[in-house]
Amino acid sequence: MATQGMFEVRPDRSGPKNLGVLLVLGSLMVLTYGYADWKSHSVGLSDEEAETFILNPSLAGDENITVAEYRAFEDEARENSAFLIRAASLLIGGALVLIGGLFLLKLKRVGAYLCVAGSSVGLVGGVAGSMMIRGSARTHLGEALALTYEIWVYICGAMMSLCLAMAALPLLNLRARMALEAVRVVQDEEAE
Repeated sequence: MATQGMFEVRPDRSGPKNLGVLLVLGSLMVLTYGYADWKSHSVGLSDEEAETFILNPSLAGDENITVAEYRAFEDEARENSAFLIRAASLLIGGALVLIGGLFLLKLKRVGAYLCVAGSSVGLVGGVAGSMMIRGSARTHLGEALALTYEIWVYICGAMMSLCLAMAALPLLNLRARMALEAVRVVQDEEAE
């Protein structure tokens, strides 16, 4: 029959490759943010950088945050390992997503699993670390900076959730899943 080929499901090779490119680019941003948190845990901001950081919220309202208050916030976040938790989860998750994205470019199924695992690690650890940092900010900083750190909780959660959703697509979509499998579908042709 001529109409049989019209309804045939064919593998979609471009979809997983496009997702692989997006996940590789996203993982580079996650790795950059994880590295910044690693620096915050190990070194922190210099006095000049801290003054610049707290200057903008201080101009916006009646709050005058001092460098000493910012140092108290940094010290508490370090003692709670908040920066370290977020940095480690984002670095590990970003590395898994980077490797998985490269495997997706080669249409390997393991790439999708690595991306899902990396996104999950980044989501859980990133949100947990961000919430710990937000708690320290509420204790030591004014409302403007505490709101900034609260917004980062939502940003981290939303971005890592989006990454997780994109990573799961090749496993959920039939045409993409067919492209990732090495199985060939053999059709029986009707003999007339």
